[in-house]
Amino acid sequence: MQGHSLQRHLILDYLRNTGEHPTAERIAEALSRGGHAASTSNLYRNLTILVAGGQVRRLSLDDGPDRFDANLDPHYHVTCTRCNRVWDVAIQEGDRCDLALPEGFRPGVWEITVRGICAACARGPHPFES
Repeated sequence: MQGHSLQRHLILDYLRNTGEHPTAERIAEALSRGGHAASTSNLYRNLTILVAGGQVRRLSLDDGPDRFDANLDPHYHVTCTRCNRVWDVAIQEGDRCDLALPEGFRPGVWEITVRGICAACARGPHPFES
């Protein structure tokens, strides 16, 4: 049990200190580089516990692998559909989109992701395009 708690702490520490929104695979690579290799099942179990505990957000973007985010401040996401990079867009707590929600609907979590092409990708051809 102690090992799982240590791994959870290491995962959370990594997520809080990265400017990225890494996949589980990238998190595993980072832990391994730090000398803390973990099995895939333990990594996913700990990520699930962190998400369920509200310490980490799981981002499901398009048909790619889930990403993880430890920034719990109110924010939206912008993602490039070419390079798959994800950025945070800060918002104020009361700054919500004016959506026509169904009558009586009480929104809880707002998760808005804007998809497009980042400036770097727009400047030149995508590396996978001919």
